[in-house]
This record gives sequence, structure tokens and C-alpha cells, in this order.
Amino acid sequence: MALIFIDGFDHYDPQALDPFGDPWLARGKAAYLSPQATRIQGRRPSSYALRLPAGAGGGYVKNLEAGRTRLIVGAALRVAPFENTGAEPVLLGVRDANARVAHLVKIGEDGRLKLYRRLYGNDQLISTSVMTAAARGWHYVELQVVQGTSTGTLNVRLNGVLAITLSAQNTTQGGGQLLTAFVGAVPGEDCLVTTDVDDLYLADTSGTINNTFLGDVRVDALKPQASGALNQWAVEGAASAWEAVSDDDEATAIRAATAGLSQTFGVEALPAMTTPAIHGVQVTLLARKTDAGNGRVRGIVASGAQTAVSDDILLQEQLAWHTALFERDPNGNVPWTEGAFNAAEFGVESA
Repeated sequence: MALIFIDGFDHYDPQALDPFGDPWLARGKAAYLSPQATRIQGRRPSSYALRLPAGAGGGYVKNLEAGRTRLIVGAALRVAPFENTGAEPVLLGVRDANARVAHLVKIGEDGRLKLYRRLYGNDQLISTSVMTAAARGWHYVELQVVQGTSTGTLNVRLNGVLAITLSAQNTTQGGGQLLTAFVGAVPGEDCLVTTDVDDLYLADTSGTINNTFLGDVRVDALKPQASGALNQWAVEGAASAWEAVSDDDEATAIRAATAGLSQTFGVEALPAMTTPAIHGVQVTLLARKTDAGNGRVRGIVASGAQTAVSDDILLQEQLAWHTALFERDPNGNVPWTEGAFNAAEFGVESA
């Protein structure tokens, strides 16, 4: 797999409160999210983005389930004006599993991107771009890190154009594999300026598709709108399963009492686009277990006569967001097309 995770920040409110009256912090969608994060108007009409306010609280941190030697992180970013402050806000970056080595992209007051290496807490400027990204506007920034002691590479793209490229680098410095991506601040630090983020993706360079920069992408949240062919879960509090999972009401739900039960849905069609390229489809579940012992589910997709399921997802006692990503259409094991996506069904299987 090359595409690891996507988020458009459309389907959850980071300020929703938990039973203690504190923000849910996106219910585990991120490894860490600033308690002051808010949901704002996104880059497109009828979409949302995430605002990371300046000051204490930090940014957005996403940990991977396993370390990698190659990692790409891309996101649409907008920073508030910060002229004459001397600040160099962090846009995004990646960090190794030992938290020893990080590579991060900052932006200077002149709008140029700056690539830094953080080694044992010390920031070392590696390169500065000629290209600029003006404050106040949205820009798509991507960072690729390939680990190596003398063969590592570092690449930064701005709005689809290569802004910084370095080869023959020591990108490990004795650290572990890459495990963490972050936006707005280095983990554990404050945001220097208010930073908005939208349309985030994480990928590596393995596999035969999505193994390089994806460019300025959009992430659309498409809700269930009809029952699918597989209807084996019990419905609670709603007239149908699709209504229970799409009404944003946690009093309505679907439940599976045993393993091996599948539930699929027809989802909203893709928004109108000119020749869309679909890099992957991510099934997102707000789920929990309701009994002692391990509770597991899988994401499922049914396309044509073929179905595919994700790896097991281990559930918690409390509701949390979980994701399962399908890079390929199981009907032929080919890249997704608009027609295939619109005809497919997506859902959940108890494990």
C-alpha cells in the first residue's frame, strides 16, 4: 500500500464534548489534536477545514501503526499574517519512531519555505526555497522524506511544483523509522500562528500506485444514502440502517452481536468534477465495543460481484473514529473510476 490515510475534516467536530465535559479531540482520529482546534469553512463550498489557533495547545499529530523508511505528507494550509514578528511557523513535518529526528517545513516572513532537520531538539536549516507562499491564502504543501545514511532524499512541493529537492542526505542520524506526521507545530510545542489545514493525505512510496506526490488533492466525505445488498446488522433508533449511520445522531446506531455479519450502503455520488482521478476510498467508522473481551470490525467494499475487507480494527469501550482504506476497486483490482465508485457499496463487517 502507498496511500495510508486521508482526512478532509468534514465529518466530525473537534469541539464535541466527552463525558467529562472536555473536547473529544477528534475521538482518536489524530494521535493528538490541539484542544483549541475548531472546525471552520473549508476550501470548497459546503466543506470544512481544521483551525489550529496560535498559542498553547499544539497542532495536529498523526501516528502510524507501523514505522516506514519513506513517508509523504501533504495538506492544504493557510497561515494568518505574521509580519514583523520574527516567527517561522511550522507548516508540516515527519518524525521518527524514537522522536530523535524530525524533518519539518517552516515558512519565513518573506513567504519562502524553509526545510529544517531537528536533531535532539536542535533545528538545523537545510534549504530555503525560491518560491513563495503568501500568507492569508491556501497553498498545498507536500514533504517527502526517504531515509538513508548517505542516500536519503528530501523533497518539498508547493502548489504542485518542486520547491526544494535534496539527495545524498543523511536522513536517519541514528533514529528509528518514520512514524509520525504533524501539522501546525512540532509535537508537544505551541502553534506560532493560527494555521488552517484541509485535505490531508499520508502516503509512502511502496506499491505500484500512489507511490509519489499526489499533488493538490481534495478529500470529500460522502455519507450513506441507501441500504446496500448486505443487511445483517441490527438497527437501533432509526427506520433503516443507512439512516442510523448518516443522521449525525449518536442515539441511532447499528449493532452486530456475532462475528461474520456484513452491512453495506450505497453512498452519495462523487461531486461533479472534470475527469476526476480517485486515489483511494477510505471507509470511516464511528464505532465501539459493547461487551467484555476484544471487539473487532473490518471495513468492507462491494463492487460488481467482488468484495474486499480491510485488516481487523480493534474497538475501544468508547466511541472512536476508525478508518479502512481501499486503494483499488476489488472488481478487477484496478484503480477506481468515477462510475465504479458510484456503483459500489461500502460498509462494515463484524470480526
